[in-house]
Formats: sequence, structure tokens, C-alpha cells
Amino acid sequence: MQLALLYFNTIIGPEIYFSHPGSVLEKIGRKMLGFFDLDMSDKFFEVSLIEEDLKITNLYFEITSCWARGNKEMLMLSVISDKNLKSELLYDTMKDYSIKIMSIVNLYKAFYTKGYLNENDLEIEQKTKEFYEILLECYNDLRERLKEKIDDEKIIKKFKKFEW
Repeated sequence: MQLALLYFNTIIGPEIYFSHPGSVLEKIGRKMLGFFDLDMSDKFFEVSLIEEDLKITNLYFEITSCWARGNKEMLMLSVISDKNLKSELLYDTMKDYSIKIMSIVNLYKAFYTKGYLNENDLEIEQKTKEFYEILLECYNDLRERLKEKIDDEKIIKKFKKFEW
């Protein structure tokens, strides 16, 4: 399992802002960046990559921003997983973390570490660090909750084998 956060940079287009563990494979990353071109009426969706035997579960959301065009930063939390993982198992955790991310005051500054906007703004580094910590926490929570749910399913399957 891998967690990624995609961000729509209004100057260069979509980019992968964060991924853990490691970097997203280039071939998969290119496909993910295209998700911003999809109709976003459904905020939670999955995409199966048949050739790669993977599934990408996505939650699109926005945060307010004083620096972005339209005063919104467009974000997508994505989980790259085995094709057999049930996306429903991820929804609650992804939703909880999107709410947590949206509640951080001035978080939009984390997206402006490189460039021309407010280079003297000390809050940029602080928000970047805070954001990375939350994303790592999200990854760890997803792993733990999945482990618990998968273990619960194994126990239920074992009980179903018994004849009562």
C-alpha cells in the first residue's frame, strides 16, 4: 500500500506533492495526474489498473487559499493498493484525514515552498512540516485500520466454516 497526495498547481498543472513509502512509479503517477481531468462530482472513486494489478482509491477535496486562483487549492488523497482491496475499507480514514487537513489554518502555504510567493513568510516551512506529519499519520492509521479489518474478516471466515 502506498499513500499519495496530489495537488493541482495552477501554474504547471497537477503534481504529486507527497508519497509514502517511496516515490510513486512514473507510469502510475502519470495516470494519477490525469484524474484531475475527470468529472469530480463524485469525490470518492477508485480506478483499477488492470495491467499493473493495482487499484487506486481517491478522495478529492479542496482547501481555502488566499494565494490560489479561485481561492481554492484542489487536492486528492490517493491510496495505491492491491487490486483486491475493498475501497470501502479506506473511506472513513481518508475522509477523517481530509477533514483534519481542511481544518488547518493557512495550510495552503505548504504548497508554495518553491517559487515567488512570499519567500519571507516563516509560516511556509511550519505548514509544510505540519502537513507532512499529518500525511504520515494518515498512512500509519490506514495501515493499522486495514490490518484490523482484514484480521476481523479472517476471524469471521473461520467462524463461518464451523457448523453450529
